[in-house]
Amino acid sequence: MRNKPGSSFMKDVFMTIPDLNKVLLFTICVNLLGKTALAAAPWVAGKLTDRLTVFASGDNAAWRRMTMLAAATALLYLVGNLIDGLVQKNMVSASQLLAKRLRDKVAQKLNRLPIGYLDSHPAGDIQAIATTDIQAIAWGLESAIPSLSGQAMLLVVIFMLMFFTNWRLALIYTATLPLSVLMMLAVGKTMKKGYDQQMDVQGRLHEVVSDTCANHLAIRSFQCEARKLEAFDQVNREHFKSYAKSRFVSGFIIPTGTLINNVSFILLCLLGGGMLIRGTLTLGTFQAFLVYGNMLNSPIVSITGSVNSLMSAMAAMDRVRKLLNERESTEGPSEEALDLKDLEGQIQFEHVRFGYTPGRTLMKDVSFQAEKGMTVAIVGPSGAGKTTLVNLLMRFYEVEGGTIRIDGKDTSKLPTGNLRAAFGMVPQDAWIFDGTIAENIGYGRPDASREEIIWSSMIANCDGFIRKLPKGYDTRISADSAALSAGEMQLLAIARCVLSDARIVILDEATSRVDSRTEYVIVQAMNRLTRGQTCFIIAHRLFTIKNADLILYMMDGDIREIGTHEELMTRNGLYAKMYDQAVS
Repeated sequence: MRNKPGSSFMKDVFMTIPDLNKVLLFTICVNLLGKTALAAAPWVAGKLTDRLTVFASGDNAAWRRMTMLAAATALLYLVGNLIDGLVQKNMVSASQLLAKRLRDKVAQKLNRLPIGYLDSHPAGDIQAIATTDIQAIAWGLESAIPSLSGQAMLLVVIFMLMFFTNWRLALIYTATLPLSVLMMLAVGKTMKKGYDQQMDVQGRLHEVVSDTCANHLAIRSFQCEARKLEAFDQVNREHFKSYAKSRFVSGFIIPTGTLINNVSFILLCLLGGGMLIRGTLTLGTFQAFLVYGNMLNSPIVSITGSVNSLMSAMAAMDRVRKLLNERESTEGPSEEALDLKDLEGQIQFEHVRFGYTPGRTLMKDVSFQAEKGMTVAIVGPSGAGKTTLVNLLMRFYEVEGGTIRIDGKDTSKLPTGNLRAAFGMVPQDAWIFDGTIAENIGYGRPDASREEIIWSSMIANCDGFIRKLPKGYDTRISADSAALSAGEMQLLAIARCVLSDARIVILDEATSRVDSRTEYVIVQAMNRLTRGQTCFIIAHRLFTIKNADLILYMMDGDIREIGTHEELMTRNGLYAKMYDQAVS
């Protein structure tokens, strides 16, 4: 049987906080006590009114009884409102705990998702799920759940007291209240669709803002502010329309419910007034019914607002659930792992086949072998598959066919953590995080000493400019920091790789953002550091390529030529043509 949206929402909540049933049970119990106190207060106040009429006639003996009724009325209101505050406190704690655990789950999930998922889904939309959507879920639990349960209890208690006081007058509201309930049920389904659309558009809005902030220099350099503003305005209009539509539909509930309640109030005045004239109804009872009539409108309005919050929370939970249910990266069996201390670094590609999207194969049959301590240069035109090759080596993506081996072990059967610990990588775009320079260099080695960090910085030729900064190694930077140039950030990434002391080093255009002199110094330092280690270099500058032990020329995802510089130049093929064009 298919679960109803509301039950699915609560199922997800209970799965996130298994012990929440205790909190909700306590909330329901004290809520019942509080709402009963609030509902009983008008009935006691009505009795007090009847006693006032007796006291006005000169019956002084009723004074003590009146005082007790007045005190009881005040106590009931006090208890009811204090319990409301206690319930709200408990639900705020529970809702924020829910938000915290959902954010933890999303963060853990993102670390387990394949790189391909993050490549194909907008970062802004993922950010919206981790922030705005989860906050909407928390607000739904905090406001909707206690309100729905509490106000439903209040309605039941009020009706019970109304029938106990005067069943004829109670029939007026018994006939009209179902109209409000039917209206809310009819509108609820439409509201859910509107909130689903609103959440999707909200995620796109986050993506546009995130993309604008990340690429603001390019936008201004190419004078595309107007075009970007137009794209933002389009999504913003969609968000406005979806939000207005969902709120417009839900907005009908409150005035319609109030109208139905007002009709009931008019009927109560007519019927109750006639009963007062005939003497079949006391003034206190009539007063109690007038208060109950007004009290009935409050739960309807509260339930309407709660339904809005609940629908928004359910739509948000759908998006969070979709992310959490995404297929994760496959993990190799733990009984087989690399011995990192005695790792030699021999690499074998055996008939590897791969494509980023189904039905579109990039690599058809890639095979080569890199021996221990060998420097392998990977060259070729843009889009040839050079970066893809090293991404497969580190198992950022899973191969569709063939085998990749390190020291004879199939990488697809190794735990990814153990596999990637064998590599030190410097990408084309520097990986810089919000933190100090020392924290950035030691990112992969949080236990590294300050002396080790400084040593690796000297090897990477960045110690000099670091010491010139106001706080040296304790200077805070971020990916968009203006304190460092792009080349200096790349040098920090190289220092991080030096510190990792990995047996296999990958330099993916690692020197593309530094000048020729700095590049020469870095390459010499890396040659000294990686002596005896296997090194993969993706580069276009010729002196780096010429010194490689093995050169792979790639085109259209496959290896077209393989050999040393001298061997490939002798063949006078694709590599030789590229070399001649570069030196001419």
